[in-house]
Amino acid sequence: MTDNENGINLIKLNHEFVPDGSRVITRYFYPGNNHERAARIMERICSLAEKKVEELLSDTLTLFSIRHRNIKKVFYEHYETASVSAGIKKNLTENKKLLIGAYFTMEYSVASAALFNPSIVAHPDQRDLEDGDLRFIQSFRAVGEGHISSILFGEGVLKQNGTMSIKKKSLFLDKGEISHISNAAYDMEFNDDSEISSRIIFPVVDNERMGIEDARFVRFVDKSPVNNEKYTYYATYTAYNGTEIFPKLIETVNFKKFRISLLRGEGAQNKGMALFPEKINGQYAMISRQDNENLFIMYSDDIYRWRNPQQLRTPEAPWEFVQIGNCGSPIKTDHGWLLLTHGVGAVRRYCMGAVLLDYDDPSRVTAYLAMPFLWPDERERNGYVPNVVYSSGGIIHRGKLIVPYAVSDTSSKIAILPLDKLIGGMVKN
Repeated sequence: MTDNENGINLIKLNHEFVPDGSRVITRYFYPGNNHERAARIMERICSLAEKKVEELLSDTLTLFSIRHRNIKKVFYEHYETASVSAGIKKNLTENKKLLIGAYFTMEYSVASAALFNPSIVAHPDQRDLEDGDLRFIQSFRAVGEGHISSILFGEGVLKQNGTMSIKKKSLFLDKGEISHISNAAYDMEFNDDSEISSRIIFPVVDNERMGIEDARFVRFVDKSPVNNEKYTYYATYTAYNGTEIFPKLIETVNFKKFRISLLRGEGAQNKGMALFPEKINGQYAMISRQDNENLFIMYSDDIYRWRNPQQLRTPEAPWEFVQIGNCGSPIKTDHGWLLLTHGVGAVRRYCMGAVLLDYDDPSRVTAYLAMPFLWPDERERNGYVPNVVYSSGGIIHRGKLIVPYAVSDTSSKIAILPLDKLIGGMVKN
């Protein structure tokens, strides 16, 4: 427990989510993008006797079937791709095709370097729980070789007594089935029987080939009479192609089928977009950053197009003199919209604070924390990017604010603090 300078009793749970090199996916492997070299590899395999092919294939399947579902399907798809690229057209046995596919397949460890910048939302399935419990889903930014980012999920239950249980993660990872591919939008669908922790959103199109960064998931409620409080889960994230960034949007109702779309408009030109969980005066609302320094807010009739950002707040305290930004979507409370923030201070030290926005006019800040409620303690200062705590979104449960947060861009933890103490410690504007 930490008594911070705002007088808030903050508890850091023992749960820690750390990089894990054992979680792997398959990727297409084409050596050096060299067609002649690929053709020579195929010729070597084709020259093998069928008995030797069967032996090599059997050994390979034994090694990798325990790490991947449907590995034969992967091998066959990669054979098809490689044979077209290399211009090899032969009548081959199924075993030779599968073995060729195996040589054009590689494993990629998606979270070997980092597992950080988490968000948390209520699970769409709240069945079979005790009264007062809440099942949740967490998202994480996972980073592997070459600093490629993707999205991993986990789930657990917040108990009514204040404790938390985390469901064991799946051994397998599943990239899902992709359809309607374009740089503007595509769909990703997973089998009904797959676990949430096995599902990964990995870069698919060129504008995100180097990473899917910092997904801010939020449960959005449509209160129109027709929909009778229909929930959709949205997540804004930053796609990166190696030179440019592209703000994008994920939408799902069940975490099984996802639509990924490009956001457009002059307001969608930077990182750190965070959608409000419901419409404000009939419009979608978004927290954003436009200049890497200040907080902005903008409204739109179209969730995919954003214009006219208005400045919401500038850095005012020493711990945020360099930059202020959001730490996830605003959270609805009886006192207004609670917006978790991050501030960057001396020696590029990140801390987390909060502001309160007017319920009907969230462009108006009604209160703020003068001092941060969370900062990197001595055990959290070292990592890939030192001296950083950061979140992509929290949740309220039974009067407590649950904040999953990143530790120096390497791992993730969870903090819990009383909501009334947090709001009571704010300075009114």
